[in-house]
Amino acid sequence: MQQPSGAFLLAATGDTTGPHHEALVLVAVHGDEGSLGFLLNRPTDRDLATALDRFGIETRGIGLPPMAAATQVCRGGGVRPDVAWLLYDARRVDEHPEDSCLLSESVGVTASPDAVVQMIQSETPLLFVFGHLTWEPGALDHEIAQGRWVRTPVDPALVFEEPMPARWTEAICGSLGVTRPWLGDARFMNA
Repeated sequence: MQQPSGAFLLAATGDTTGPHHEALVLVAVHGDEGSLGFLLNRPTDRDLATALDRFGIETRGIGLPPMAAATQVCRGGGVRPDVAWLLYDARRVDEHPEDSCLLSESVGVTASPDAVVQMIQSETPLLFVFGHLTWEPGALDHEIAQGRWVRTPVDPALVFEEPMPARWTEAICGSLGVTRPWLGDARFMNA
């Protein structure tokens, strides 16, 4: 069994239709019971205040640092789109929140309101995601074997710094070792 936990999955360039077109997924859990991941490049109309409200946090009560204004919010997947998760840059945290876990050496996740407040006040780069993706046992392995996904290591810059619309392109170029102009040619080689 391939183990993509704590890795990126990039939709293969041949997938030009459907919900996974140019998808960048951070795999959180992958095992015998199935898989769970978060889309990282699907913008949403929700903002930081909406995300904090989902955790029951009023923005007036926590004193948002200036960096919080740059926090992005995205649609993590179609499963439980009403549930918010917070991804944080684990490299910049001295003490991880009690109710959090590491998805990789550089990315942590939490759904705890107390941990969300702690992370926002720490001025750590953050990404809120609403919803997630799931796969039945063996389904993700099957999709990887079919070539529908490219597995790459997690790059925290793609999670927290790169603008959402450019994340898949930057990730696939890095994975293939090509520059942007060459990617256009690669997209049409399978057509």
